[in-house]
Amino acid sequence: MGDTQAAASLKSQEGSTVARTSKKQTPVVESPVAVAEREEIRSNSGSGAAPRTDAHIVIFKSGEGYFGIDIGIVQEIVLMQEITPIPGSATYVAGMTDLRGRVIPVAAFTTLLGIAPTEVNDDTRILVVENGAGHTGFIVDAVTEVMMVDEERIEDASALGSREHDFIVGIAKLDEHLVSLVEVTRLLVSADRDSALAEAA
Repeated sequence: MGDTQAAASLKSQEGSTVARTSKKQTPVVESPVAVAEREEIRSNSGSGAAPRTDAHIVIFKSGEGYFGIDIGIVQEIVLMQEITPIPGSATYVAGMTDLRGRVIPVAAFTTLLGIAPTEVNDDTRILVVENGAGHTGFIVDAVTEVMMVDEERIEDASALGSREHDFIVGIAKLDEHLVSLVEVTRLLVSADRDSALAEAA
């Protein structure tokens, strides 16, 4: 399947109907970090890992940067819909949403990165990814494309010398811009630790 066909396939999965969470009963939503921590020991292999060789990735924009996630863990891309806050949840968790009868936790990607959130507009999407035994939705500014990136165009992120953002596992050097390749498990665990430190301060 070509890049254009892959992008069209993902695009076709976007829903247009706003789902609403039932007010009669509060569903139990497992924290994405609870699942992520169980998967952390497998961070270099398995569904939560970013690609290490040629990368087939979904590229999206968040803030001023471009990021990529392995297409293998992307379940679907949906239009922005109603988000219900979860009392007592971590600061980076925007809330939960009902996705055709399945309740999933949702986090704003900008918040996970520690940058100011952007306004929701027609390009805003929820990127639903598989996270171990569960699913997590990431609110992103826009999903731009799906593409295969040759190994020669990917630089190991460890060369950047930043341990603070260890969830960035590679940098794809495209003609238009650089794309940070994200390892989802590390990202969620890192965000949870930062949230705990902020609450303790």
